[in-house]
Amino acid sequence: MTASSFVIFPDGGWNNLPAPFQKLFEKLSGQHHIYFISNGPVSTLAPAAVKALSLKQLEHFDWKEAAAVVMHPYWIQAAMAAGPKQLIAMPDSPRQGEPALWTKCRKWLCAHADLIIADAELYYLDQAFCAEHVFLLDGRDEVCDLLARQAFSWTLSGFSPKPLIRLQQRCMAERYSKLLLAGTEKQGANRLQSLFFHAVFRYLIYDLERAKESLLASFELAVLEEKGDALSMYYRFLSAIELKQGLTRQAVQTYSFTAVTEEERRTVDFLDDWLHAGKDELAGALLYRLNDDFKQALEMLEHMELESMALRLFVESSIQTGRLKKVLDRISPEQLRTEDERQQYLLLRGTSSMLEGKRYEAIHAFLEAAESRVEALGNIAELAALDAAVQELAKETDRSTGFN
Repeated sequence: MTASSFVIFPDGGWNNLPAPFQKLFEKLSGQHHIYFISNGPVSTLAPAAVKALSLKQLEHFDWKEAAAVVMHPYWIQAAMAAGPKQLIAMPDSPRQGEPALWTKCRKWLCAHADLIIADAELYYLDQAFCAEHVFLLDGRDEVCDLLARQAFSWTLSGFSPKPLIRLQQRCMAERYSKLLLAGTEKQGANRLQSLFFHAVFRYLIYDLERAKESLLASFELAVLEEKGDALSMYYRFLSAIELKQGLTRQAVQTYSFTAVTEEERRTVDFLDDWLHAGKDELAGALLYRLNDDFKQALEMLEHMELESMALRLFVESSIQTGRLKKVLDRISPEQLRTEDERQQYLLLRGTSSMLEGKRYEAIHAFLEAAESRVEALGNIAELAALDAAVQELAKETDRSTGFN
């Protein structure tokens, strides 16, 4: 299972890589063959072991012992269709105003990746609530960076980096503990964020009493600062902590205190009805979903019999996290009762085929969906848009390396 080489699908030239990523690749250049997608030479600042690989050469590249390291979401189709030994996602954090296709491709990329390396803490947390093998590599803490680099090496060697996940999360939780105890975070936005992030990291490592303590402190500070989202942003997360403690009914009650809109109050009614019907697991899965913890929600749903509401929640959560294949593997066409469900199934099948490079199957599924709703033809246009985006990305890389 060991990958002796890996191919970097870049976002611009070598010099555009974040410094911690450059350092990672430099350390690995003595142990692995490294290729960088570019029609021109790689930067003189890159290690000599890093070789350029053109798009033409990529078509004939031998992937038997090679991993794909994807830095830009638009490369997802090219990387997945190649069938690499491992797929490692290292995209930059979401950007304000980025194209919808960019956002979707990032989601699909991370859902299919064997390992995700994030370059910013906020995006790391977003992914940690969606996937398992997620690490932060931002250059701020040497121990955390070391664990991320180790996870990368383990993945290339065919070993699961799972034992390292909690170690890095504990490291980050302790960092916030020290910041708060030292009083280096002054009253205000920095302290509020530190309290909340400390609670989240304690939640991730199941240190739930300390998570609750820090969360309530962040809520108190948010109220004192008259934050409009004090209930929905801070106090509501208490319901997720209580869920992890096995206190489902208490968690539902906590969420009910934060329900302000009509839709939120209707959701509370659903949760109460399910509890009365003995469907505590279904209520818990929805409550995790309402706290944006898709990973926990899906873990619960995967062990449940998917009756109507559970099936709907499973499909919505899987699509939201980009796990299209998971939906297709779990649902058979015979389970689809409405035209909307059949339409959604065809679009998912088409998109999944597109990501695997099966263009004919993708177009066929989109055309079949378009027989009922012509809007489905937009997915074929999206396929063409992705092709164009990849070509533009390749040109941008060439410009960054000075190759025209």
